[in-house]
Amino acid sequence: MNRIDVTRFLESLYPPHLAYDWDNIGLQVGSLNKPLKRVLITLDVTRSVVKEAIEKRIDLLISHHPLIFQPIHNILFDTPRGALIKNLVKHDIALFSMHTNFDRADGGMNDILARKIGIKDAKLLDETYEIGRYGAIEPTTIKELVAMVKEVLELDHVRLIGDETREVSVVGISGGSGQQHIIPAQRKGCDVFLTGDISYHQAIDALQMGFPLVDIGHTAEKVFVEAVFDVLREQFPELDIAKSGIDTNPYQTL
Repeated sequence: MNRIDVTRFLESLYPPHLAYDWDNIGLQVGSLNKPLKRVLITLDVTRSVVKEAIEKRIDLLISHHPLIFQPIHNILFDTPRGALIKNLVKHDIALFSMHTNFDRADGGMNDILARKIGIKDAKLLDETYEIGRYGAIEPTTIKELVAMVKEVLELDHVRLIGDETREVSVVGISGGSGQQHIIPAQRKGCDVFLTGDISYHQAIDALQMGFPLVDIGHTAEKVFVEAVFDVLREQFPELDIAKSGIDTNPYQTL
């Protein structure tokens, strides 16, 4: 089996054409036309993750967030990104990324998140960007919803904008940075919207509008790792497939 057999299968589930124009998905480093035995799946590509891949003699590293977003004009080995690329090439590890194509695909990021937090019959949240999900949940308070979300998404904390005692029954969610979907969520009749990277000024605006937000952070997208692991293990039982044990969340709560 070659590396390209796995990436072609993944692209059939999460088609590349779904990625936004600004995104950089697919093969980032290395070659897909080589034999494949070991796969490692991660949310981000960091020094610790690459070290883990080297130690496990990985052939194909699959990430959600691309290592290379913008075009690069040089590869300097004494820079953080250049050092990662150098080590990947040196150890013949191909890097393949699925980002907004995974986010937007049926069965991808937002369907997974919606299912995990109990949304029933999830529907498309934002038609303009063609992303996000919303739908009904069992009626509860925001406080109870937050406790459940932290548990099922394995989050240490979230940030709440709004009244925790408010009752909710329709929830919107968009993984990653989704504050641009706040107005669509409100228009769809959501009682609360969950996403990451909500800015200070956007939080102030939402508070004035009386529209509750829960900032679940960018690391909530780590559900990517389990999801890709499951589909690959089912499709390619002969491969050695592993989930990265590295927590790539750059933030600490003190």
